[in-house]
Amino acid sequence: MLLLKRYKLVLSAVLALGMNLMISPVCAQEASPFTQLAGNWRGYGTVRLTDGRSDRLACRGNYAVKAGGSQLSLSIRCESANNKIDMRSSLDYERGRVSGHWQERNFGLEGEVAGSAAASRLNLQFSGQLQGSMAVTISGASHRVSVTTAGPGFRDVSISFSRG
Repeated sequence: MLLLKRYKLVLSAVLALGMNLMISPVCAQEASPFTQLAGNWRGYGTVRLTDGRSDRLACRGNYAVKAGGSQLSLSIRCESANNKIDMRSSLDYERGRVSGHWQERNFGLEGEVAGSAAASRLNLQFSGQLQGSMAVTISGASHRVSVTTAGPGFRDVSISFSRG
């Protein structure tokens, strides 16, 4: 009888350990940073043009999170006295990696996005008709978007967003 109790105890411990090992990769998987971006945003920033001029931007962003945080559809519209930007993107997140597609509707540009993501930062490279990099830094109820490119027309864009 004592041997049977020990056997059940050991079996229970092995099953519990086995279940823990099966569950732990899912629990240890990094949470998607996309979930922090969900919703509507307002922001202001600057676009620096290749001729050295710069313009102040007023922007609105909408981020829709899908599939439990692994997909993000975003729309960012910005205006200045001389420029309009209408960017759309669909992104996928898996195990710290981001991939997807982008398009800028006013200029008819599009391409692919790839990069990495952590809890409060996305580092992305974009390619296609315009190439460059984009960093998104998330901090509570705000985030900052910085875009750098050697593309025609502009060198960089920097926007600070807050919920709204």
